Amino acid sequence: MSVEYRFIQAVDTVTIRGNKLFGDAGSYGETTFPPRPSVLSGAFRSLLWANNGRDAQAIQQSDFRLTGLFPASQNETGVIEVFLPLPADVTVLEKDKSIQQLEPQVLNNTIQHSQMAQLPMMPILRQGRQSKAESGWLLNQSGISAYLQGQTLSSTHIHPQADLWISESRIGIGLNRRSRTVDEGKLFTVEHTALQQNENSGITAGLIVGVSGCDTLPESGFIRLGGDGRAARFSAVSAPVFSPANINGKFKLVLLTPGLFAQGWLPDGIQQEGDHYWLKLDGFKARLACASISRAEIISGWDLEQWQPKAAERVVPSGSVYWFDQVQDDTAALDKLATEGWWTDTLDNATQSRRAEGYNRVLLAAW
Repeated sequence: MSVEYRFIQAVDTVTIRGNKLFGDAGSYGETTFPPRPSVLSGAFRSLLWANNGRDAQAIQQSDFRLTGLFPASQNETGVIEVFLPLPADVTVLEKDKSIQQLEPQVLNNTIQHSQMAQLPMMPILRQGRQSKAESGWLLNQSGISAYLQGQTLSSTHIHPQADLWISESRIGIGLNRRSRTVDEGKLFTVEHTALQQNENSGITAGLIVGVSGCDTLPESGFIRLGGDGRAARFSAVSAPVFSPANINGKFKLVLLTPGLFAQGWLPDGIQQEGDHYWLKLDGFKARLACASISRAEIISGWDLEQWQPKAAERVVPSGSVYWFDQVQDDTAALDKLATEGWWTDTLDNATQSRRAEGYNRVLLAAW
């Protein structure tokens, strides 16, 4: 199934609100960026719905799928560079901006810890001197390729997030729905994301989105993006190119988008046999040796067709890393996993919808 890519550039600031309550006097509305894949999926499917005579059933029955989401920049000649928020096993140290990666290690049985006891290894950060981790960094395109190939990362592989987007706070007022006048005492603050545009270099920040199963997607146009439905323009671009991973008996799977799994932190297709967990695909088997997972997040959303909120569900955060070893049989099944997402073959309607929204997308990396 072919994949088309679109570069999205916000016309103004955007606010991508999460699942926290908002609306009372004095509320503070936080924004998240990059947005969840369902935000972009909903924006493009709304555009398709408007273009096809508002036939919601046709949209639901189509093979539309969001296949990837990356922060990106475009220079004045149209060249695109994609970025990736740091995976859970990559750390930039505050002191000297050096990069350290977690290494799976077998711990002595006498050491007590809170890591998943079912897994044979634990991710360890080896440091010569104690140093704090620094946030606000992204892997650049060469850094993504180096990471996928299992190469050592350096300062040339990271890029400051602030060069692509920053957060701004805006003050708002509540309005009376009937009179359309100010409701006294209802001041609130909303956090906005401002995507950067460097007039000197001609570089514009945005997002790269991959879409498959849709032959009616316009090559360019506008979508409504975020909580206030602000305008964003999009245009067709070439697919981002990364150096493929070399699997030699072991590998990593990194969540590109949040993972919605029936077993919580444990992805679909992994089964327990004896003392270990095994990933089983068509003609393929590998042992889950280690995992680096951040605290669970909550996703929800709004169902326009049913005009009701979607069920709130826990997801594994994007960037979470799963290490596998003891690879058996044909690794071609991994290519299917990376192409179609980390889903089981049997899905109900609600899960099919989440699949179309772009959840459970993964990157295959060398270990």
